[in-house]
Amino acid sequence: MVLHGNPGVPGFFTRLGYDPTRETDAFACLERGDVDSCRKGLWSLVRGLELPGSEADSRLFCQLLLDILQKMNRRVHRGHDRQPGYQATRLRLIERFAQATQPARARNAFRRELQYLTDRQQGPSSRTTRLADRAKRFIEDHYDRRTSLSTVAAHLHVSSNYLSRVFRQETGLTLTAYIQRVRIGHARRMLADGRRSISEIAYRVGYRNYRDFYRNFVKYENASPRAVRERLHRAG
Repeated sequence: MVLHGNPGVPGFFTRLGYDPTRETDAFACLERGDVDSCRKGLWSLVRGLELPGSEADSRLFCQLLLDILQKMNRRVHRGHDRQPGYQATRLRLIERFAQATQPARARNAFRRELQYLTDRQQGPSSRTTRLADRAKRFIEDHYDRRTSLSTVAAHLHVSSNYLSRVFRQETGLTLTAYIQRVRIGHARRMLADGRRSISEIAYRVGYRNYRDFYRNFVKYENASPRAVRERLHRAG
């Protein structure tokens, strides 16, 4: 890295508010098997950095974040530096930071890649199950808003493709289908109490137009909202 051995580096670190000991402490957590503390420590360090104003410092800032992630990549693939996983991740990081030339974009990219790498450090089964569960919790809390695969992935700091693959693997459903099922389930419960109009219910469960609500409701309930409401009322 251009940072090492450069006499201007200490001043650059000072301008950023970068403390190398915090990075060392975070990686020490990783060595002890405390992946969550490592992730939190590194993200806290990077999140607290001052975004540089000059073009030269901006380039160094991006290089610094890439350097930290490459260290994580080496630890995740320890003893497997020649394996495709290490090399593929190494190349992806280089490509990602070649595009993220603005400090704010680089910091966002850092967070996503850090999440990916620390997830890789944990066991594959627990990792994917935990990610799917976190996605479910987010959907349950936000089903009434503009929630989609991309918004869930952004919240969890993973790519949409990765989340889509993991979620389907763990649940047997696409994440989009799961969102619709959650919305329709809540709509069905609202229909049962009879206090709101069907169009109001559609809005309350996250649909911004009635046609989408109606189409998805019929798809999952095999009946119209009005027919389901009438059936529920007859059942008492």
